[in-house]
Amino acid sequence: MTLPADLGNEIYQIDLHDQEPGRTNCYLILSDKVALIETGPAPGAARIRDALKSLAIPPEKVDYIIVTHIHLDHAGGAGTLARHLTQAKVYVHPRGARHLIDPSRLAAGARAVYGDSFDILFGEVLPVPQERVYTPVDGETLDLGGGRVLAFHYTPGHARHHFVVHDPVSRGIFSGDALGLRFQALSDLLGFDFTMPSAPPPEFDPPAAVETLERMRGLEPVYIYFTHFGRAAGAPAILSRLKELISVFESIGRRVFDSGGGAKEIEAALWELVMHELGRHMALGRDHPAVKFLELDLRLNAEGIAHYFEKMKSNYQQETN
Repeated sequence: MTLPADLGNEIYQIDLHDQEPGRTNCYLILSDKVALIETGPAPGAARIRDALKSLAIPPEKVDYIIVTHIHLDHAGGAGTLARHLTQAKVYVHPRGARHLIDPSRLAAGARAVYGDSFDILFGEVLPVPQERVYTPVDGETLDLGGGRVLAFHYTPGHARHHFVVHDPVSRGIFSGDALGLRFQALSDLLGFDFTMPSAPPPEFDPPAAVETLERMRGLEPVYIYFTHFGRAAGAPAILSRLKELISVFESIGRRVFDSGGGAKEIEAALWELVMHELGRHMALGRDHPAVKFLELDLRLNAEGIAHYFEKMKSNYQQETN
């Protein structure tokens, strides 16, 4: 049985074992009303059900399922869980609602990318009944009772269909991917929270990402509750570092793109950046398991940076023709 980690402030963390432990988690908030933040991909639903059972929470007592955005590693299990958590309202950004109601296009796009691995990684992506989907406006709040009021903030940069959830009680932000990624194994090795922006295609937008980070600093958070992966303290320093890295990502992309390169060359430059950063703290090789864990995200970031500059070039050509 999955045993959730008690993080205090009535927040519990559930490792969904998405591909492997320590990659994707969701969070339960147990106030007068119960909220589940993120579902992960559909295969993780069983771990959520086990966690609820271990906490003696009947399925019908979960009031809200909240997904920060519709990427399948965050919301792929929404339909599956909606069938089990029969009273839960599903909160999603307005741009993402139609893809929860009819996930066929979303699943087809992911299947084209992941091929034969799709079924293992994501399972069956089920629809959420339309009448159970709710789309909060930017700045809207949700009262969970007991003095706990969550707030939703639209946060483009990673994706246009993204919001984060601010929880003043814990002084934390449930960040999805808008505030980057935290790598658990490297953080444990290095003794500090090792984080990096999440910049996959097709909607990575550096100016929007920077603006999002600046707005989140204004909320004065202490903690960031990452979906990938775990809670980190020292939110202001993390947000500042992520802002610096987005600028570096953009500079790398511009340099490579101007020299005629593409995603492959950007990925090599990102690896050089990361290995230099790691080398300042510890001698780790590319073959170390905690470093190899970065491979997927660095590849996706390279593709997202390349896509951004290709889109900028295309837009410029259209405007000048």
